[in-house]
Amino acid sequence: MNNSLAVAVIACAALLAACGNKNDPTESNLGAAISSGMEGDKGALCLRGAREAYAFPVTVADRDLGDPTAAGLRQQLGALEKHGLIGRLPAGKPDAREAATVFSLTDEGRKSAMVITRRTADANPQDAAQAWKLCFGKARLDKVDAWTQPDPATHRSQVTYTYRVDELASWAKESDVRRAFPEIDAATREAGETKLHVVLEQRPDGWVRVN
Repeated sequence: MNNSLAVAVIACAALLAACGNKNDPTESNLGAAISSGMEGDKGALCLRGAREAYAFPVTVADRDLGDPTAAGLRQQLGALEKHGLIGRLPAGKPDAREAATVFSLTDEGRKSAMVITRRTADANPQDAAQAWKLCFGKARLDKVDAWTQPDPATHRSQVTYTYRVDELASWAKESDVRRAFPEIDAATREAGETKLHVVLEQRPDGWVRVN
């Protein structure tokens, strides 16, 4: 074998070794699988609120809004309204048994919103099946911390990782919003610190998340 051919063979072997197979249990391959599960809206961090996940527009009976036990709800809606994310209008139904208010996202609010399909049991049905959730940022992979070797039978591996928060909305940095929605502080405080766990499965074309 001449010298130039030998060099070429060695170079190719080194390149293949460096690249490896995409289903090898490496930090890069496992991280790619986790990141894939966070792409687009799948990694969205959205407001839960005093009434579980907010789905706007939302109708609230004035009687409920004024209830002494609804202080948290009033604080949350007030903070969102103050920063121009939602607006309010009377429900406007002549046959309504009691007065109610409809809270809807403004154009500014929709910049931070994702479209969802309302649940069948939604207590605030609207004419359209679609609604919007208000999201304050996106969870993205920070780093893969550790993993187990793939199980010989199931080809699955337990992977530990941390996340970071990207694209934190400017309104989510306001103190009154953060007081009203403690999940914002929790998400940013735990970013890069809290270790999350996921099960990945080794397949011929790479790794996929199974839980």
